[in-house]
Amino acid sequence: MVTDGAAVYGRPDFDSGIQDYLTYQTQVLVSKKPYAGAGGLGLFHRVRYQNKTGYITDTDIRVGQKEAASVAVEEKRKSPSKAWEDEEQDLSAPIYLTRYLGGAVSMVGFTEKYSGRKLSDNMMMYGLRMTGPGTLFDGPPLDFNLWFSMQKPKYLSQFSNGTPTGFLVFGDILAMMPMIDVNNTIVSYGLGLMWVYTRYSIPVKKATTGETAAFDTQEFRMGGVFDFGVGQRFGKTSLLRVDAKYYFEKTSYLGYGLSYQMRY
Repeated sequence: MVTDGAAVYGRPDFDSGIQDYLTYQTQVLVSKKPYAGAGGLGLFHRVRYQNKTGYITDTDIRVGQKEAASVAVEEKRKSPSKAWEDEEQDLSAPIYLTRYLGGAVSMVGFTEKYSGRKLSDNMMMYGLRMTGPGTLFDGPPLDFNLWFSMQKPKYLSQFSNGTPTGFLVFGDILAMMPMIDVNNTIVSYGLGLMWVYTRYSIPVKKATTGETAAFDTQEFRMGGVFDFGVGQRFGKTSLLRVDAKYYFEKTSYLGYGLSYQMRY
């Protein structure tokens, strides 16, 4: 410790309970990996002392190469099968501050405007979901989704004389905030940006000749999204999440998603 009375928090969060105060020059085992504080406030290191674990701000502790090497040697001697950095992967790490990667499936009430009318259809989408700190770049925890759908909106049949072809790419990125993050359960909300790209070819009949020709349409739009989700962790590496999302761009609509992710 480089300060006297350094607070040891139960989680990397200034609002979490303080479990101990450590005096100046107290020796502790320190994780080399820093943890971003809740809401992006501060940086913490996980420490072990007196058979306890907790989190201390980086301003209250100093870790040098010599100390880091001593930690690695000591941990290897005490537990050859599980070094300190491996133990960082245990269940005490908050879900909010853990990175997860996996697949997602979503049902979105996709809505567009045509000639002043709102037309909508429930679209099944599949894709990738990434959550946690350092998801796309160093910084606070984010929630990133990238989905696609080969399903064609049913309302296109109103303008078609055949079977439309094409695809849709859908995505969003949100700042994720925890409401509850206890043990293996997290309840969170988020606010961010969404985007959608559509490309369809619609067969239409020419009024003059009666021949069928393809009408190609493509569009890229951006808007905002609000998310409310619940996640449950299983074992040490698996996370199952369900989410409800409200999208607002040229139109507004709801979506519901299910994702299964693994720690990475």
